[in-house]
Amino acid sequence: MSKTPPSAYDIDEYYADNARGSRLSPMFDGLLRILDRGRVRAVLKHTRLSSGKVLDVGAGDGKFLHFMQRLGFEVHGTTTSKRSALAAERFFGLRLDVSESLDNQAPNAPFDLVTYWHVFEHLEELPAHRQAWPNLVKPGGFLVIEAPNIHSIGARLCYRSWLGSDDKHHVNHQDPATIIESLRRLGFEPSRTEYFSTKFSYVYLWSALLGRLFGRSYDFDGIMGILKSPFRMLFRRPLWTINALAAVVYLAPAILVLMLYGLTAGQGEVLRVYAKKQPT
Repeated sequence: MSKTPPSAYDIDEYYADNARGSRLSPMFDGLLRILDRGRVRAVLKHTRLSSGKVLDVGAGDGKFLHFMQRLGFEVHGTTTSKRSALAAERFFGLRLDVSESLDNQAPNAPFDLVTYWHVFEHLEELPAHRQAWPNLVKPGGFLVIEAPNIHSIGARLCYRSWLGSDDKHHVNHQDPATIIESLRRLGFEPSRTEYFSTKFSYVYLWSALLGRLFGRSYDFDGIMGILKSPFRMLFRRPLWTINALAAVVYLAPAILVLMLYGLTAGQGEVLRVYAKKQPT
């Protein structure tokens, strides 16, 4: 009997060398919890939801759902990774649906909120997801998508090192105008569009500037390696790694200026769109 091949999101090239359902080193877990709490606060502020049912598609280790559940929401989530599903159950007591499709969520619908946090760009079956959205979200409910902005400043500075690229796993890059227009065709009206993320904007620009300033030695895989296993990279490539880590500080003035410009010009590192389901 042949074994079922592992999900692309259970193999070591995607996850760090641990079973926490995170792509990054465990040393970043505390920071990621803070950032996910901030993400929850932003969602509640801009949707004005205070209760209801939430579906997080591609829920990772379940941090976002965990914080929503603590606020009284009924939470549901999907993942394509058995490793992240185990982490969500181990750390937060969440039972995620391990599936690439949304078929198993139909009985739980409609939802007040459906979220795609850096999952949209991974979707190999995008048409099936789009087809499900009008039935998954109740009228007046929200669909929230956050994805890398392929027209951002960082992407143009040095796409091959820009952490939003990840051509091995991001199979569905789309520009913001295309995403927003597709939402409107499906009966969702964007109520708010943002081009900034506290979780991603700084590191995306940091990665792009490293590639732009120091050449091909700073490619996507190398920079991602620092975030996955910084001590291992420090041992393997000490000067290279020290420079990259120091650049987090000495490139800060340039990064902050570029972040501000991107935010005001609609060329920031991510697109986050809050789309409200219109009455039929």
